Amino acid sequence: MGEETGVEAGPQTTTSALPFRMVDITLAKPVPSHLPMADAVNTVRKELVFQWKLLRNEWNRAHYMTIGFGFLALVLGSVSSELWNGGDAKITGLDGVLAINGFQFFQMLVSIICWGWFAYQALMLFPVMRVHAISLLVMWNGLIGAQIFFHRNNPTFPAGFSLADMMEGTLVLLVVFFFLFFFWKAVVETRDLHVEINHLHEDVRVMEEALAEHSLRGWTTVFGAWIMLIMISAWAGLHHVSSFGDSNVGFLVLHLLTGLPAIPLLLFVLWYPQRMLGNQTSVRTRAAVDASLEMEGGAQLLQSIGATCPECGAASNLGLNKSGELVYPCLAEGCNTPTLVGTNCLTCSEPMPNRIACPSCGVNAPALDYMPDQEAW
Repeated sequence: MGEETGVEAGPQTTTSALPFRMVDITLAKPVPSHLPMADAVNTVRKELVFQWKLLRNEWNRAHYMTIGFGFLALVLGSVSSELWNGGDAKITGLDGVLAINGFQFFQMLVSIICWGWFAYQALMLFPVMRVHAISLLVMWNGLIGAQIFFHRNNPTFPAGFSLADMMEGTLVLLVVFFFLFFFWKAVVETRDLHVEINHLHEDVRVMEEALAEHSLRGWTTVFGAWIMLIMISAWAGLHHVSSFGDSNVGFLVLHLLTGLPAIPLLLFVLWYPQRMLGNQTSVRTRAAVDASLEMEGGAQLLQSIGATCPECGAASNLGLNKSGELVYPCLAEGCNTPTLVGTNCLTCSEPMPNRIACPSCGVNAPALDYMPDQEAW
């Protein structure tokens, strides 16, 4: 199944077999075809049904415990008597922290600990997405920071907004959306690379079926919903604390109603690409993959060194890179990236053994034995 901001896919063997396939999913009540965008809506619905069934089949206690800690962290950090009336805006900094009474201070510490545990569990559950898990949490806080700037001089934002007061918040929003876009782009391009390498077939129709099986429309829909929820949650939370009086409790409720669903959706956004692409995948954009290849010096071979099979004398593709290290085209089907002998391919993570099989006679010999005598040093 599945699709960083740059994604790099591992071999197909790294992905465990699915209990069912997306093609087997049927909708009980599909949208009639004569309606606008019926096909697109049915495709998204079908993918969401497939993902929901797969999630129910594979998520375990660790996933639900992580969600529980996230819920607890958000509720403890939001529902506090210190915030019922919007807090005291006249006390800031360390004095503001010291002004909190004992129970509320303890509640705040527990919330921070729960958030820390939630983040740690997310990193452990989704090793392929660790960098992206951290970045998405930072982006979530970035949206909260943007709302702080928006509400700093205008507690009723967006009512009565002034463009002059929105510069800092708008800048933060642009940065957040920039990184969110590249995260989505990385997942999509990693998916594309995964299909090209692991599902290569001479029949274009088979390739199209594989790409459809790895469609990310449903995942993209959930990702977009998550972004919308955290934006509303951030705005409602800041709106609640930026003004005084009991009349703004509704904003606190809205903050919780949108913030709580965002927690399991965040785990889903991290889980599905890893489940689709395998645990050996590196999620990066194509540009990041190309840059990595160039930095590693594996993007091109030097001139032929006349490597030959030690048994039959047939010419070999073995060569040297700029550093004089042995490189050989990746053995994975559909991937020919020059790879250092004894390491993993930078494009698809396929291991490159120290022994190479001759395509002519089949003998399996150490890579160094293929080198001309004068080059063996």
